[in-house]
Amino acid sequence: MSNDDWLPFAPLDPQEHREPERRENPNRVPMILGAVAGVLLVAVIVVVSVYLVRATEPTTAAPAPAQSSQSAPQPAPSTPQDPQPSETPAPEPPAAASTIALNGSGFTVKTADGTFTHTWADDSGPAIAALTKAFGTAPKEDFVNGDAENWAYDIYVWPGFRLYDVFLGDGGRSRSEVPAPTWVTVTSGLPQSVQVTNEFGVAVGDTLDQARSKGPFDEFALTNGHVRLTFGEGRGTFYSNGKREFSAFVESDDATQKVASITYTFRARGQ
Repeated sequence: MSNDDWLPFAPLDPQEHREPERRENPNRVPMILGAVAGVLLVAVIVVVSVYLVRATEPTTAAPAPAQSSQSAPQPAPSTPQDPQPSETPAPEPPAAASTIALNGSGFTVKTADGTFTHTWADDSGPAIAALTKAFGTAPKEDFVNGDAENWAYDIYVWPGFRLYDVFLGDGGRSRSEVPAPTWVTVTSGLPQSVQVTNEFGVAVGDTLDQARSKGPFDEFALTNGHVRLTFGEGRGTFYSNGKREFSAFVESDDATQKVASITYTFRARGQ
């Protein structure tokens, strides 16, 4: 018996002695891919989280603007405004630069150059010069013919004011023979720079009732529908004592029954 006979087992065939081949697990590749995908997903989540955290952090503040050498002026505190009235009061008319005060004996003109007084029998030249200063303009000139009962007159016309000066012509008559060598009429249209007053306080534009309240001694209805109020009783006595003191004749218009004119002149009773 050979030495090998005692071996409890016979030697294996070399071919038979190789280890059997291991079969490959069919799930290995998907598992590897799944692991790789998981790692990538985790990486993406980390990157996104970091980005979101940075995006929500406040950005670095911009540097403050440099201070100017001079500080900007501060607005002044507003002052409280007075409450406005519900209705704006009408403005006061400007004070007249010149005044003409009428009375029974004549009139007085006051301007910046001084005071001038005219009586009805005086020459008209100085009165025209004084009135020209008062109105600031030379008058327009007009003329009215006389008749058997009325004298002819030159008329000097300013806005709202007329001065009548007797025209004697070549008849050889003197001014002393004329009851009214000069006389005046006031109407509407006076400039604001000129104020004309009278001793009775009646004004053009007053109502008839206002004029009546000033105490006329006579009221007369004219044929044209106007009303005439006469102030200054006992005047117009030229023929009895030579004194020229005129009454004031206040006439209305026929539309609004207001004072349209104020005339100082000589009129015989009933004229």
